[in-house]
Amino acid sequence: MPVIVVGDQRPGDRQRFTLAHELGHLLLDNRLADGLDIESCCNRFAGAFLLPRRSLINVLGEHRNLIEPRELSLLKQEFGISMTGILHRAEDNGIISNNVYRQLRAEFNERGWSTIEPGQQYPKEITHIFEQMIFHALAEEYIGESKAAELMNMPLETFRALRAMESQDVAHHQ
Repeated sequence: MPVIVVGDQRPGDRQRFTLAHELGHLLLDNRLADGLDIESCCNRFAGAFLLPRRSLINVLGEHRNLIEPRELSLLKQEFGISMTGILHRAEDNGIISNNVYRQLRAEFNERGWSTIEPGQQYPKEITHIFEQMIFHALAEEYIGESKAAELMNMPLETFRALRAMESQDVAHHQ
């Protein structure tokens, strides 16, 4: 069973792109025509997965002479794809010209936005699979409470309170 893992050091929009890119590898490997670059294809897949062409056209229109950075920031919050990713999708789909794309990317580089984009950061992805698997194993009696507490790195009494759903204040552990 394939597993995709992404680090938690990157902003949520970058995490989502990486996850979609890796999904592209699972779906496209050994299915591409000769001569196509798998990395480019997976990047294109990820962009289309996160921001499909029809949605892109609905929010930007079929042709633009320019796109405001603030507009890109708002779209990032709506679709969970980076501002530069949206720009790339817009150029890739012929909404903006290559010249406009290069002009905006140059502005992003000058302002340091290629490293850290301005505005509100998209929330990071959070998974609960490890915790879910612990409770699954506990329910099926593959492990006991003390082993479950150990795996979740918490005292047994804290684990019991979490298991009983007695307190909303019990911190999420993974």
